[in-house]
Amino acid sequence: MAKLLPTAIRVANPFNSQQVRWLPRWSHRRPLRIIPAEHYDKTKDTYIPREKEEPVAEPQAPIKINWKQPNYNSFKLKNEKTDKHLEYKLKTHKAVKPLTISKNKELKTSTDMLEAIIDKDGNFVYTKMKDNDTRISAILVEIKSKKEKEKKDLILLEGKRLIKDALIAGCKLEYILFSRMQELNYIKPFLPKLGAQLYKMPYREIQMWSDLTTSPGLMGIFKIPDANNVKSAADFPLTIICDNIREPNNLGSVLRICSGVGCKQVILTKGCVNVWDTKVLRSAMGAHFKLNIERKSNWLGIRSKIDSFSSIYIADNHLVSIDPGDTMKTENNLEELLQAVPVLPYYSVDFRIDKHIVLVIGGETEGISKESYELASDLKGVRLNIPLSNDIESLNAGTALGIIAFEIKRQLLMLQNQVEESKV
Repeated sequence: MAKLLPTAIRVANPFNSQQVRWLPRWSHRRPLRIIPAEHYDKTKDTYIPREKEEPVAEPQAPIKINWKQPNYNSFKLKNEKTDKHLEYKLKTHKAVKPLTISKNKELKTSTDMLEAIIDKDGNFVYTKMKDNDTRISAILVEIKSKKEKEKKDLILLEGKRLIKDALIAGCKLEYILFSRMQELNYIKPFLPKLGAQLYKMPYREIQMWSDLTTSPGLMGIFKIPDANNVKSAADFPLTIICDNIREPNNLGSVLRICSGVGCKQVILTKGCVNVWDTKVLRSAMGAHFKLNIERKSNWLGIRSKIDSFSSIYIADNHLVSIDPGDTMKTENNLEELLQAVPVLPYYSVDFRIDKHIVLVIGGETEGISKESYELASDLKGVRLNIPLSNDIESLNAGTALGIIAFEIKRQLLMLQNQVEESKV
């Protein structure tokens, strides 16, 4: 009887062999970036029809391959009288030497993915984790989901400067994701001793989850700080109300100017973009952690926070935001409302006589809301105009605020110097 050939060395289908041949070309590929579900519609590719359809190529006949029959006599079975299959020993590559961290003459080994904690002496203590740990994916999926992020009041900060500002401000740290020890050592003096988890992961995975074109290799996940717990170094008698600012970069510039001037408080109406948006955080350059920010405020709450002796000013940009459902009624009263709030050039107003100043700044698209003009009319406020040339209609919110706010500060500093000189 003919001997049965071992299963492991039987002749394979030539087309299956072609598939195995091209498998290594695809097996090593990784995704470039993780896109949240709510942003997929904005980033997915759209089909663009061709001007002229190209002719479809006719299918080609399968390629014939001449297979050389293996020499089965060169293989020796363990027991020729039996039909057992050959037993092969797989040749493995040399194991990669794991990262070794020495502490107090004790060696602790770990792989590319590491979990770290800080002991009472301020040293990092690592424990071993598996590569591509699912806990990392669960954390980042949660922070990328808009609903989960708002539900748990979480923010994602990238870069050592933003993370350092958040730690100095006392924000509660949940996780730190890093790829290089030198980035972690920069923020090490500001890290809490307990309550935070630190993970080391490959840079390619951090880049995959990052919102930036080039990730700095350091991410921090924090709890959103309470506005009452943020202590501002300056106590300038100026409150800024952001009315319908929907561009993230504009709102970030406004917050950065408010921090530079030294505003006492910043109030955001419900029409503004999310103040903890990634683009707002990057534009503000850490101003979030140096300002008392009240977000999603309604006008009844805003009125209750404004003192009766405050002076109301509106940075006028010739745009008024009205309710679409109340257009006819609003248009009839709008002219009377605007006439009740006079317009003056910003440089002609004497801000030194004001005890507290409230400045309303609006967005370029929506403009100032009707409620802002009603507030200014009730408290005898003034519209501030910035004269422009070359048929320029208006400035963006950050530029307009910078011009007016620093003029206010200049006059108040001049008054302060006069008072100090009179005492001498």
